[in-house]
Parts: sequence; C-alpha cells; structure tokens
Amino acid sequence: MISDLSKEAWDKKVIELGGSILQSWVWGEFNQALGQKIYRFSNSDFALLAIETSLPFGKKYIYCPRAPLGNIQSALIDLRKLSDDHSLIFARIEPNEKIDLPQAVKEVQPSHNWILSLEKSEEDILIGMKPKTRYNINLAQRKGVTVREGDQKDLIDVWKLLLETANRNQFRLHPQNYYLEMWNQLAPKFMKILLAECQGKLLAGMIMTIFGDTATYLHGGSSSQLKEAMAAYLLHWEAIKLAKKLDLKTYDFGGVAANDETMHAWAGISRFKKGFGGFEVIYPGSFDLIYSPIWYNVYKQGRKLKGIMNKELGIRASHS
Repeated sequence: MISDLSKEAWDKKVIELGGSILQSWVWGEFNQALGQKIYRFSNSDFALLAIETSLPFGKKYIYCPRAPLGNIQSALIDLRKLSDDHSLIFARIEPNEKIDLPQAVKEVQPSHNWILSLEKSEEDILIGMKPKTRYNINLAQRKGVTVREGDQKDLIDVWKLLLETANRNQFRLHPQNYYLEMWNQLAPKFMKILLAECQGKLLAGMIMTIFGDTATYLHGGSSSQLKEAMAAYLLHWEAIKLAKKLDLKTYDFGGVAANDETMHAWAGISRFKKGFGGFEVIYPGSFDLIYSPIWYNVYKQGRKLKGIMNKELGIRASHS
C-alpha cells in the first residue's frame, strides 16, 4: 500500500529493516528534486522507495535501489499493481535476499561491497589494515597532506576532481547539477564532503553519506598531481575517524570487484579499499518484474544495440 508514514517513521522503519541511504526519506526527496516521480510503499512487514525513470517513446520503468526491504513478496504485490500504468515496462528491484523472479539482469548497485566495522578503537582499526595501507597513511602525513571537511563552495572543486577521475578511468559521471542538488537535499545531516590537500593543491575529495549507523563512501575522485603524496589513503582514514566521532558503527567503502578478479575494471580500487581491513557483503543482484513483455523485449534490444554502438565508438576513439 502507498505509505502514510511520516518522514521520521519512514526512516525508522528503513533502518530497522536494514536499509541504506538509498531507501531513506531524504533520498526520495533528492530524486523528486531532480524531477523524477517517486513511490513509497509500506506495510507492517516491508518498506520500499521506488523511483520512476523515463525511457524513449513515452515509456518508463521503476527502479528500487537496494530494495524491497523486509517481506519481498508483500512488496511485489504492491509493485504489480503499477502494471495498470501502461507506460511502465518493468520494475527493477535489488533485494537483500535471493528471489524467484524469471529475469535477472546486470546489477545497478554493486553486488559486492566492502565494509569496515567501526566498533573498535582507532588503534585496532590501524592494526587490522594491511601494512602498506598504514605506511601510506603515515607517508601522506609526513608529506604534509591535510584533510578538512568542506562546505557548499568546495563542491564544485570536488566535482572537477570527479570529472578528472571519470575521464582518466573512462566511466560515466552524473551531471554537475546532480551533486549540487544532492548537497541541497542531504547536507549537512546526511552528507559530508572531505578534501585532501597538499602544497595548496586539491589532491583528493569524496562525498560521504550518513544514514542510520552507517557512513558510506558514495563518490570520490583524485588528481593526477602529486600522486606520490598518497592523499587518498589519508582522506579515507580521516573519513573513518569522522564516522567514529559521529558514533557510527559501519564504514561502507562501496563496490569492489567480485572474486578478486585481477582483470576487473575495479581491481585497483578494490585492492585499495581492502587494504583498510574489513569484510565483504554480497548481494543477490538485480531482477526485473516485467509488466509488458513486448516492450521489455524492445527495451532489451535497444540496450544491446546501444552497447554495440558504444563499443564500436570506443574502438574508433582508441585508433583515432
């Protein structure tokens, strides 16, 4: 059923069901501010924030980030009712448990996350790190790297770092307005930005979210300048210490490569994250609840064609 819970009651329920910032009330407000329609469903045994996403030809789909929470079957009953809207092709869900849906798809959120428990002393956290990570944290300090918490005027500089990193590593980035609106909706209670600087240069920056008892490394970037200063190591260490000061219990580094795949695009960043100690959490992936089989096949063929075109453009660019 459409939720009638207040903001406070919604977040309380999401936290009780083990949900993340992606199912919080404020994440719904953030997506509304970006112009997307949202749905909040809840019952005695589940909660679900769903975000409507536009497709060509006036079609749409529903995306449920890291959800449903709680009783998945109860949530599916409500999701199936949306099929009355013939512009909707499917609902993409990311449950915390395996589910018997016929269509499993490539995950939107990472299926493997790296988590660090904060329920121990700073000294014990340092002891749990790999020696090279501890060394690089100390090296950054010796080279004069400092980390500070930023405000709205620093957000553009962090975005420029994200853009530099995306161009260097060839991944897509949200438009600038996405991050500005995120700040408008989430900061300062649910969002912090941290910046690592040295010799007057911004070397690394991150966006960290806070929800329940968890701090999450959501977005980050680094400069190609002064790479030997190891600024990113100190940046995360200071973020971990800040999370502890806020009495949080968990630091979520975000996605890592599955099964330590050495050829994975995330292999390098995965080694970096795992160097801080912690453990892996594996999610079952993404599944599509199909409303219109015909249009769903059109959508799949369109995605396949787009992938082929992007690959071809990539090959051309590499030879130009």
